[in-house]
Amino acid sequence: MDKQNNKPTSLSRPTSNPEDNRRKAMYQLISKEQQYATGLQFAVARFVSPLAERKDLITSTEHRILFQNCEEILTITEDILDHLVQEDGDPQTHLLVKTYHHKLHEITTAYKRYCSGIKKADCILANKTKNSNSDFTRFLQVPQIPRRRPDITAFIHKPLEHYRDMLRLLTAVQHNTKPNHDDFPVINQVVHNLQLTYREITSEAGLMEPVGEGRPLLTVQDLENRLVFTKCKPFVLNKPGRQWIFGGDLSRVEGRNVRQYWTLLFSDLLLFAKASRDRVLFITEDPLPLAHISDMFFNVRKKDTEFRITVNPEGGATAKSPTVHCGPDLTRTPRKNANKKTVVLRAPTLELKAVWQNLLQRQM
Repeated sequence: MDKQNNKPTSLSRPTSNPEDNRRKAMYQLISKEQQYATGLQFAVARFVSPLAERKDLITSTEHRILFQNCEEILTITEDILDHLVQEDGDPQTHLLVKTYHHKLHEITTAYKRYCSGIKKADCILANKTKNSNSDFTRFLQVPQIPRRRPDITAFIHKPLEHYRDMLRLLTAVQHNTKPNHDDFPVINQVVHNLQLTYREITSEAGLMEPVGEGRPLLTVQDLENRLVFTKCKPFVLNKPGRQWIFGGDLSRVEGRNVRQYWTLLFSDLLLFAKASRDRVLFITEDPLPLAHISDMFFNVRKKDTEFRITVNPEGGATAKSPTVHCGPDLTRTPRKNANKKTVVLRAPTLELKAVWQNLLQRQM
């Protein structure tokens, strides 16, 4: 049975038994690795290898910046699965902690190298896809990407997403490992080293984590636990099906005023927050449903780091704002221009603007 497609079926329901929770987290991690390997294998075959031969579409330098060391990361993932899944597909959970400890230096080195280049990769992609009718763009779209397989934007961001999944699930293993267990000192070292590297590749780069001290924010529930509604009726952020796509600094330009936010992109909305040094996220206004965005403009003359989104609440009849009277509501518009409103956003750098551009366009 294929190691990368066999999924453990013995995922138990939530329990108060630490050993059951520990085993469940291990099964989930192995399943994540299998899905991840399948996605990377598809993307290497669909994008990386063919484009290496298409000098007419992309230069060697652009190819190197766009895809970086993704094949090294795939090899590491396949090695982990070789240790953890037998030929018959049976997961070897008793080897999991030792396997990640053995591969720890390879993992942190490879992912740190990759994630440090994500913003430059986004710049290449944004530049190469400016023309929606270009041969490069057509190559990315034809043949159509199958459902459950990554398109090129998802592929570029997949390693950071997977690193976060690894850290989250190994932390769950750590929390449910008894101090007298042989794995206890080993899992502590694994999680500690992964956390140190994670801080370097996120907070210091302006990706996914706000500046400040505190535990990593790895899930929508982690974010919800940090929300403080200063002018708002509280709302539930952690809803079924809502995925957290990205978080980073953005400023909103309102006439002569420039307001700085730590902005979060979810699968269905944008949320503007003020992040304190201890990572409390203050919410003063309604989120912006993505269904209300009718247009986006990323080429703003003489303002390289700005982009603009046109908001038309009437254009998204099925989208409901999850808050009620939450400060200035971006989904409402003045009577004199009842149909639409322009929101001007400014990224700290050209590279981060490219990240926002690719991810927003993908969600839309």
